[in-house]
Amino acid sequence: MFKTISRAPNDEFTFSIFTELVNSLTCDFESYYIWSDPPDQLTNFLTKTRFTRPNVIIGVKDLLDLWQDYDYWQDSVQAGIQLLDRVAGQHPNQNFVVFTSLENIDLEQKTASNLQFVPWGGDLVNQAAQYQKIKPVFDKNFDSTKTFISLNRNRRAHRLVLLSYLFGQGYDKTGQLTYLGQQIDVQNFDNLLDCISWQFESRHEEAREAMLAGYAKFYNNTDLLVDDYVIYDQGINDNISNFERRLRPKYQNSFVEIVSESSFTAPSFMLTEKTLHSIYGCNLPIILSGVGAVAHLRELGFDLFDDLVDHSYDLISNPFDRIVGAVDGNRRLLTDGACAKSVWLTCQDRFQSNIEVAKTIYQWYQNRTHNQFNKIIWS
Repeated sequence: MFKTISRAPNDEFTFSIFTELVNSLTCDFESYYIWSDPPDQLTNFLTKTRFTRPNVIIGVKDLLDLWQDYDYWQDSVQAGIQLLDRVAGQHPNQNFVVFTSLENIDLEQKTASNLQFVPWGGDLVNQAAQYQKIKPVFDKNFDSTKTFISLNRNRRAHRLVLLSYLFGQGYDKTGQLTYLGQQIDVQNFDNLLDCISWQFESRHEEAREAMLAGYAKFYNNTDLLVDDYVIYDQGINDNISNFERRLRPKYQNSFVEIVSESSFTAPSFMLTEKTLHSIYGCNLPIILSGVGAVAHLRELGFDLFDDLVDHSYDLISNPFDRIVGAVDGNRRLLTDGACAKSVWLTCQDRFQSNIEVAKTIYQWYQNRTHNQFNKIIWS
């Protein structure tokens, strides 16, 4: 049995892989394909569906975010993994195989022995054919007064903390900072800290003070709140049109990017079009995602400019330290426009090589998905 419960926009890559592999099976199974947006749809499906076959195959597109009460302050990816673990534990005589957009799933927290995961790539693989036709942004404006960009989509804790720190330390003077989302409804940074579960220590006090000052500048900044990230055309999320119409000018006027990905604090992460845009935008990348995201991009074959960009933050588990380390470890690139422009000029061949790598990631993810699927133990 194959049942499509819901599909994400532009998910042809993952849907095709899922369909192909499920249809190749000869064992007794039931299979479901679902988009985890809205999050309660996934929760309702997992808790209310009566699974009856020996093998249960579930393809979950997007993050395993479970924002039960639209708790956008928490990075609740781990809650989704825990729910899957609990459901599998409640059906000990059945075998659960979950296709996931997540990387680096923390299997140590999995207790159900009948739960197996197959990663199939994140939103990096959406609109594959269209992305390969994008013209890279090599026509930079060397008269630009902005050295870097930080494009922050809907409100998540790490984006608010990042923006507060950037404003508090004066990085807004050399960076173009944007934020897409509703008006912020937390009046001060201390209230924000009450909403999130990050571990703060005495050594963080200086950075926290900077964030307090930055949040005061950030809060209710109407110039910052711009609709510059997602274009919907008849209900379809079109990241290509968004890149061409809204983002290309920002890339033309910048040389470095702090990429604020969708996932940040959980051990698991998903890379999206935000990272891909930075590659096609030909900016030196600082990737704020889960621990190991930069290492994963290296595994894909991308040049992360390690001789120029300090990516040591990629190994830092404390989210507060990871943000501060990513920003301050690259302070000169972010604040010295002459330096950033000079460095950029030496890297054009490397940017072009990354564009060529970007065109190969679809085969890389397809091969890995097949390999992981072939290792699954079936009932």
